[in-house]
Amino acid sequence: MGAVVIVSGLPGVGKTTVVDKAIEMLRGEGFRVGIVNYGTVMLETAKQLGWVEHRDEMRKLKVSQQLDLQKEAAKKISELSREYDILLVDTHLFISTPRGKWPGLSVNNLDYLSIAQIIVVEASPDEILKRRMSDKSRYRDIADVESLRDDIVYNRMLAASLSVQTSCPVAYIQNREGRADEAARDLYSILARLVRDFEHT
Repeated sequence: MGAVVIVSGLPGVGKTTVVDKAIEMLRGEGFRVGIVNYGTVMLETAKQLGWVEHRDEMRKLKVSQQLDLQKEAAKKISELSREYDILLVDTHLFISTPRGKWPGLSVNNLDYLSIAQIIVVEASPDEILKRRMSDKSRYRDIADVESLRDDIVYNRMLAASLSVQTSCPVAYIQNREGRADEAARDLYSILARLVRDFEHT
């Protein structure tokens, strides 16, 4: 079974760009690297059940439904990790629901995932807001700099909590404007070290 790595970040931090660049570097060195989006796995199941039609409807489902979807997705991701040296799991540490913030990873699904590393990609609130406003492909809730600052702090608290629960390291990577290559190199360095550590266990 390969190393399962949680890669998270608030919508708009530019996570996809950073992750794609790091994967390219790792694959260039012969590592078998996979990536799966937790929400996409949940969405596929929810669509099969007739609960939603598109992704942004999922966070409006009942919490009990989301818990079921989380659990099934975790099982599928665990099986998928067998095919890789590293499986990156692109996910959100929390989802905003009508009842408040709800954790993406918790006692509900952690038992099914043998997490080896947590990565949190970050950017400044101003940068996040700018990127969100330019992204016309998603239905985003309106946010302001102050609420984004609160979300960044909350995201860090959740990452630290997960680190305690899973006994694995958490790393924070800054994706500053125009410096995605630098952030990708930081991510690559952590993942390359992780694979080498796994090879010696």
